[in-house]
Amino acid sequence: MEEIVVTGMGVVSSLGHTPAELWANLLAGKSGVATIDRFDVENYAVKFAGQIRNFDPSPYYNERDAARTSRNIQYAVHAADTALKMAGIDSSAIDVRRAGVMIGSGMGGMEVYYDNAVILDTKGPRRVSPFFVPMTIANMAAGEVGIRNGWMGPNWAPMSACATSNHSIMTAVDQMRLGRADVMIAGGCEEAVCKIGVAGFAAMKALSTRNDNPQAASRPFDKDRDGFVISEGAGVLVLETLSHALKRGAKIYARIAGYGASCDGYHMSAPREDGEGVVGAIRMACAEARISVTDVTYVNTHGTSTPRGDVAECGAIYKAFDGKVDNLKINSTKSMTGHALGAASGVEAIATIMSLVDQKVHQTLNLDNQEPEIKLDCVAGGPVSHKIEYAMSNSFGFGGHNSSVIFGRA
Repeated sequence: MEEIVVTGMGVVSSLGHTPAELWANLLAGKSGVATIDRFDVENYAVKFAGQIRNFDPSPYYNERDAARTSRNIQYAVHAADTALKMAGIDSSAIDVRRAGVMIGSGMGGMEVYYDNAVILDTKGPRRVSPFFVPMTIANMAAGEVGIRNGWMGPNWAPMSACATSNHSIMTAVDQMRLGRADVMIAGGCEEAVCKIGVAGFAAMKALSTRNDNPQAASRPFDKDRDGFVISEGAGVLVLETLSHALKRGAKIYARIAGYGASCDGYHMSAPREDGEGVVGAIRMACAEARISVTDVTYVNTHGTSTPRGDVAECGAIYKAFDGKVDNLKINSTKSMTGHALGAASGVEAIATIMSLVDQKVHQTLNLDNQEPEIKLDCVAGGPVSHKIEYAMSNSFGFGGHNSSVIFGRA
């Protein structure tokens, strides 16, 4: 079975729109969370988010076409273009019939859906946009990236809430291992910082309400955490078979060592308290990578900053490692970016890979008083140097979807 490697990365995030910018801001301990200014939040219980700012779609769309394309799609197009440039891939120089795209979304064109529902209700059916459907459906980001590059290989959109990007990466690797593609773009995108997105998650009581201090609101593993911070963006990887990458002399940033997936089989949004679903995903990933679980020395956690979720995940990690965690460091990228839902594990895959490249682990921001139940080194207070040969990225979605991807050092 041929090895699959990472040769490019692309991102849109609240902390920057290139992998280098994202990584520099993570190491600097900056927060991308602030009061929302995209719409009036006066009557909202939650007034802040990891909103995307300073994003310019003009390199990809003129003004007319941008108005006909959801932000969700625009984020994916930018991330894919950035990743391809980083990988040095020109579509004219590869077999496009063996080049595919797996970019999913947890929500799809959520803002577009809401806006057109309002138009339907207030102005009638004739005023609904003729672009409503293609702007809204979750598969269109993958389709648009394929269309823009002329790639004709496997192309669809995995959808598993906040585990979407990890499942996209897994599915892309599966397609390549089955011999159906030589190169794939894989990850996720999201545009959920919108009226209905913020209101919906706030109604669930899932979000932090720390309106007086937004940058301190996302505080994974801290005993004073009170919910996650919603954000948005895109994160994608360029994946290639090792032979394809070597043939064209590509720089390799990491390799896909293994991955595991499971279901809690328990509840639509709450995690299993015994952690067995997460334990199963972690051990499955290690078995596929043919390594001991203790060979993983860094875990980029799902780490959302919810009261139950953080304890459940950390307990599952401790259990999966049989308590042998002296050389293990974990952190939460969401402490700085917020939770980008379907795009989250795409963004976090990039942070995980950069940790492998630089042999550094960024801090978990706002970790002032660690939850006593958590028996792991959560990297509070600043980034640390750490020897990493294998790093794991965890991502879990509503519905009990668990995913763990292990990246190996190039």
